[in-house]
Amino acid sequence: MTNIMLLPPVNLRLTRQQRLQKIMAQQQWDIIVVGGGITGAGIFKLASQLGLNVLLLEQKDFAWGSSSRSSKMVHGGLRYIAQGQLKLTQESVKERQRLLQEAPYLVTEQSFAFSHYRGKFPPPWLFNSLLYFYDHLAGKKQHQYWAEQAYQFLIPNIAEKNNVGGTQFTDALVDDARMVLRLIQEGQQLGGLALNYSSVQSLTFNEKQVVNGVKLMVELDGSRQCLTLKSHYVINATGAWAKQLLVSSTQNKTINIRPLRGSHLVIPSWRLPVASAVSVMHPKDGRPVQIYPWQKVTLVGTTDVEHNNSLLNEPHITPAEVDYLLMCVHQQFPYANITHKDIISTYAGIRPVVADKHLGKVDPQKEKRDHSIWQQGSLITVAGGKLTTFRLIAKQVLERCAKKLSITHAQLDLPAFLSVQVHKDNGLLPLAHYQHLLGCYGQLTDLLLQKIKQQPQFAECISYSCHLWGELWWAVNFEQVEHLDDLLLRRTRIGNVLPRGGIDHLDKIKHICADSLSWSEEYWQKEIIRYQKLWKNSYSLPSAC
Repeated sequence: MTNIMLLPPVNLRLTRQQRLQKIMAQQQWDIIVVGGGITGAGIFKLASQLGLNVLLLEQKDFAWGSSSRSSKMVHGGLRYIAQGQLKLTQESVKERQRLLQEAPYLVTEQSFAFSHYRGKFPPPWLFNSLLYFYDHLAGKKQHQYWAEQAYQFLIPNIAEKNNVGGTQFTDALVDDARMVLRLIQEGQQLGGLALNYSSVQSLTFNEKQVVNGVKLMVELDGSRQCLTLKSHYVINATGAWAKQLLVSSTQNKTINIRPLRGSHLVIPSWRLPVASAVSVMHPKDGRPVQIYPWQKVTLVGTTDVEHNNSLLNEPHITPAEVDYLLMCVHQQFPYANITHKDIISTYAGIRPVVADKHLGKVDPQKEKRDHSIWQQGSLITVAGGKLTTFRLIAKQVLERCAKKLSITHAQLDLPAFLSVQVHKDNGLLPLAHYQHLLGCYGQLTDLLLQKIKQQPQFAECISYSCHLWGELWWAVNFEQVEHLDDLLLRRTRIGNVLPRGGIDHLDKIKHICADSLSWSEEYWQKEIIRYQKLWKNSYSLPSAC
């Protein structure tokens, strides 16, 4: 008897040409979302859940901006309590708890630890007082103070001089890019359409000067094509790029977005092993920096500096930021002797922080991190906010469309992710690998498992990364991969966690991708050159280091 291969939903199987044809055939959309980061993806998914005719457009790749370059933390923002941003902390903690329940294996609990030193701020009693409030918001106690000797067993090799113990508490981690991609995947499962590498050139207006759509530039088979699409609402969810879309709108004058760069180091876990994420007050300026485990490496970050370069170019870490982060590592783990040579890769992202231009520029770390929503008729712009609160942001944005699109407020409080059925014995993969796939692909995991069953080599991990070879096959078939960096830096993270951006595995990657991508040998070689240049400029150490 022949095994029948089940297929993903039709909107995931479309070629780029088929996708464009379907978009052009739609005379009127309910909502066009511009921006394929976490905010846009969350709005797209919720709109799809509500049965709306929704289109998501992204000028580069999905999660290309800050949503693949964050600190990977789903957290309440403990430091925001100290800054008096209680509402933001309360919202974030509640959303964190929801995501832990609704997205198991994608969002995972993570132990954090903070070392206390004699005479250093904050003292244990104050820090633990903040955590009592933090845990109260979560509805359960999740912190504990450890005396000096016990704490050094929890966090081995920390700086011991004047240490008076430490406090352990709980937050969560996520693969930020995969969170975006899963939201987009589920939105398409529910009938929405999404397209990357589609640049919205401008808004369109009716005779009353009300926004009624967008002008879109797309590339297909090397040629550029301009489309005009009509929509009841346009949602500008482009983050740091929000004002660029509003050049022809008076709303542009009321929005002040301050691009702040946050950069990270990626270090081999064997060189800097940590089980708990270690929160450190930087010796230079006292701001918190984290040293934490993620995807079998150790991340160090983040910085918080003004970004004055063009937003159209890939951001990159500076030598000063590298030294700043290494200083923090040396302070907390002096015996590890971490140097520039230990750094596998780096990455930098731009936070779209909403600033109050009337107050002047304050220190970057003191800028508020909550989101803002502006509406001008059928144009809604959203910026700011945190990775953790994307569902809440989506709900508040769509509340602005509720009356015209016949949405009730009761409908808006939906789960962030579609529920997943977990098979305790999948009969194919080790439990950790199976759970990883469930987190990344949700309800479509069984379809990927079918392919892995047909080709057992797809069940193997790519080097020491968390990703399986079968994930590459899935990505090039169903996740709109247009460039090599889409595949290696966002669909998977092997370009972040493996030495030299994973180029040592390109021959095998090419073999898996060849049939699905239909790239000629000449085009493949161009993509390799493009990827290596990109990785060197934006993901390696700066040449001055």
